[in-house]
Amino acid sequence: MNDIVFAGIPRDAGEHVHGGCEVICASGRGEIACGGKKFAYKKGDVIVVSRQTAHVNGGADMCVLLENALLPACGVCVVGGRGAEEIAWVCARARAYREDGGRAAAVALDGLGALLRALIAAYCGGNDYSPAVKTVLAEIEKGVSDSTFSLENALRALPLNYDYVRKLFKSEVGQTPLAYLTGRRMSLAHEIMLSGAANRYSDFTVSQISEMCGFAEPLYFSRVFKKYYGVSPAAFMAGGGE
Repeated sequence: MNDIVFAGIPRDAGEHVHGGCEVICASGRGEIACGGKKFAYKKGDVIVVSRQTAHVNGGADMCVLLENALLPACGVCVVGGRGAEEIAWVCARARAYREDGGRAAAVALDGLGALLRALIAAYCGGNDYSPAVKTVLAEIEKGVSDSTFSLENALRALPLNYDYVRKLFKSEVGQTPLAYLTGRRMSLAHEIMLSGAANRYSDFTVSQISEMCGFAEPLYFSRVFKKYYGVSPAAFMAGGGE
């Protein structure tokens, strides 16, 4: 998913990792150390650091953290030019909405998170997936709202070894196929709840949203949702998405 959990000036820290993707907007020259290498950047550049990538930031530049971001594992990617300008604009808006707070801000941040993910994928090689991984991603998109969708059958339908496909997917996407599918379904549920969507008679129930997001069992859906967001779906909706 694309939850923007932080947008602002980070605290100085030594080597660290994040559960999501870190996007750093450079205000001057510096470098990031990662895996024994140093990545230099200049003012105006944007540096994207993949989830679970150990690194040392080169100064207290403005950054955005995308928790559970469904992005390819790029390690450290330095983006300049137009790409950096577009990403930096989204980050600046995210910071403003994070500071404002409120329901409108939550909806805006959800959209900005999706836009940020798309820009990162475009400028950090997110379209360079192998044919097998592209096929799995397409199958997941088709089955994200279908509770009868079998991810295992989709993987085994490929003319490749099952374990090889799983490892290839994780290597290129940064998550296992199952984790990716679960994240897509949680992202869909999050969007539905924040949008305030309803049927012709009333607001959608947890059971209805569960079914719309590909879960056959509402109780299991609730457990997964709470694991992702820290509250149950019912409590999330009762609080207006806050």
